[in-house]
Amino acid sequence: MLRDMKVIDLSQQLPGPYASMLLHDLGAHVIKVEPTTGDPARELDPPMFDRINRGKKSVVLDLKSPVGQQQLHWLVARSDVVLEGFRPGATSRLSADWATLKEINPSLVYCSLTGFGNSGPHLRTPVHDMNLQSWGDPSVAEHSSGRIGVPWVDLGAGTSAALAIVAAWHRSLTTGTGAFLDIAMMDTAIMWTRVKQPDLGGDGEPTYGVFPTADGVGVVVAILEDHFWLRLCVALGWEDWRHDSSLFSYADRKARPQEIRDRLSESLSRIPVQKVLDLSDEHDLPITVADARNDPRAMEQIEMRGFRESTLVSPVRTSIEREGPPALGADNAAVFEGFTTDA
Repeated sequence: MLRDMKVIDLSQQLPGPYASMLLHDLGAHVIKVEPTTGDPARELDPPMFDRINRGKKSVVLDLKSPVGQQQLHWLVARSDVVLEGFRPGATSRLSADWATLKEINPSLVYCSLTGFGNSGPHLRTPVHDMNLQSWGDPSVAEHSSGRIGVPWVDLGAGTSAALAIVAAWHRSLTTGTGAFLDIAMMDTAIMWTRVKQPDLGGDGEPTYGVFPTADGVGVVVAILEDHFWLRLCVALGWEDWRHDSSLFSYADRKARPQEIRDRLSESLSRIPVQKVLDLSDEHDLPITVADARNDPRAMEQIEMRGFRESTLVSPVRTSIEREGPPALGADNAAVFEGFTTDA
């Protein structure tokens, strides 16, 4: 695990703190450096702040002051990783840039997690998750409801940063050489949507979507493979289509999406949700409720994995005990014991 890794996290809001949360969950020691006003997430979304900053230490530094910069440099000399999320150019004004800090600690892993990376015409453009979701998948903008959904660009970029940090730190342990990591949220948005490109045209999927049952509860049908198609036909009593060779392949079914969807919708609308779930179990089908709260077994599964009410559990399970989130600046005295200014 990462129990010997010491991380200084200068980032705020979600992408960077999520990355350092993953590192902490694997055993790393994380010091969260905040301005005197604190991470804005403390006020904008306190529950999120508590979830992604649990177990970290918090120190307050004024990085615009010489003393604050000296304190940061003192920490850097005793740490392995610096993670920051400032717009490019800001860190040089704070004496917290890669060029400055690698002179203090040549084996330092320095991760810059920004919106657009460290080059290009949008270098200093402020950005949030949805700006970049729509670049990767234009349909996001078309279906925006004015509400904040799952910020998958933030989370994906944070996950990429954590993975890159671990790899670079492992390298530094064997070579003594540090690394500069340029992680752009935009790269995550575009790369993820090109791995599995969104279907923005055509007539859609024949057996993939949410369908209402007889009691009005929606179920998710996610059938693509040919063997699942045959099982669906048996489960719903579609004997004609079960033996129709013109529908045996996914490509064939893809050519008749509306016809298949209409029949599937009609069939499910006559069956209560529990019966649908029973058929799913009996025939080994990827059909679940759309809202887990409508299925006691779904809620049991979620709770068994540790997600009770609004709690956040790391996707990486270890025996390491978790602590709560830190109060702003709670660890200044302990962290800076022995520090003296140059003046």
